[in-house]
Formats: sequence, structure tokens, C-alpha cells
Amino acid sequence: MTTAEDITEPKARATRPRGDARRQQILDTAMELFAGGGFHTVTLADVANRVGITQAGLLHHFPSKAELLLAVLQERDRRNDQESEEDRTRGDGPLDWFLAILERNERSPMLVQLMAILSAEALAEGHPGYDWFRDRQERSIRTVTRQLEPLLDESRLPDGVTAETVARWLIALADGARLQWLHNPRAVSRHGLVGQFVALLRPYLKDQDREPDV
Repeated sequence: MTTAEDITEPKARATRPRGDARRQQILDTAMELFAGGGFHTVTLADVANRVGITQAGLLHHFPSKAELLLAVLQERDRRNDQESEEDRTRGDGPLDWFLAILERNERSPMLVQLMAILSAEALAEGHPGYDWFRDRQERSIRTVTRQLEPLLDESRLPDGVTAETVARWLIALADGARLQWLHNPRAVSRHGLVGQFVALLRPYLKDQDREPDV
């Protein structure tokens, strides 16, 4: 069984446009296949066949299935981070960024399903994505908490509720709404549901004019 220890950070590669294009093609294909069947049901041969190369050719770019999975997860987050940077350059606030990410993700159902399936699989210790998802969750909570702290007036919050509590609520709501949206996208707007929760936070903001109508 592949373990989390089998995953290593991809090594730096010399810039070769043709090789980079092939590597990107493999990543895009693996994303699609993992989104449809999860990590365990997809083989390296499946990915190689879909790309139109040999399995040996695939292993030249990704020495193991575990490394391919890590690269797929990193690529998904890289795309999100790149788009989020555009929101920051416009001067939008943290809550705007959060909602903008969810709204954009609704235009990419495959990427949303990818994270839903892999994050559920990775709850089992021994899954090659176990440590990655656990660490990502902890980083997300710390990041959202840090972003909320200057916005929230904790003296107005109910007893025992802190910026970290609100951060956990936001992330939990987004994760739960993701499953509802995937099951019935016509009935649920993920970013709409979270936006309604953000609207409920207005009385607890230090500077209420900084946040947009949602």
C-alpha cells in the first residue's frame, strides 16, 4: 500500500517547453480521471492510455502514482491561488475573496468534484493524500482566522465565539454546501449559501462598509 511517506515534492526540472506541455497534459488528464473515480480506481495505465503515451513515458514525468496525485492537488490549488491574486489586486477584502473562489469553482464542476472525492478518500490513514489534506485544512483555518481577526469585533460576538470559530464555520459551511451542490446544482448555489452567512456577520464587523452586499 502506498503511504504518505511515499510522496515527495516534485524535483526541479530544466525548462523544456515540449516536456512541460506533456506534463501539463498528464496533470489535466489525471485531474479528470481522479475526479470521476477517485485515486484508488484509476491506474497509471488509465492515465497514460488517455494521454496517448506509454506508462513508462508517464513515469518519466511522475515516478509514482502518489507523486502524480500530489502534483494534481498542488496544480488545483495553484489555479485557485492564481485567480485569488487577481481579487487581491482589485483591493477586495478577505470575505470577498472567499466568496469569489466559491463562485469561480462553480464554473469548474470537475475540480469541485475532484476535491470532494479525494478529500473523502484521504480520511483513511495510509491514503497518499492523508497528510496533504490534513495540513491543508489546518493552513486554511489559520489563514481565514488571520484574515478575519482585523475585521471582526470579538466583543460583539456571542460568548466563546472567536475569529477562529467563525473561520471554522465558514470552511465547514463551504465544504458541506459543496456536497449539496454536487448532488443538485440546480437547487443549491454554494457561494450563495455562504454569502448569506457572510451577510449575517455584518453586525459583528468593525468596519461594516468594507464588505459588499451579498
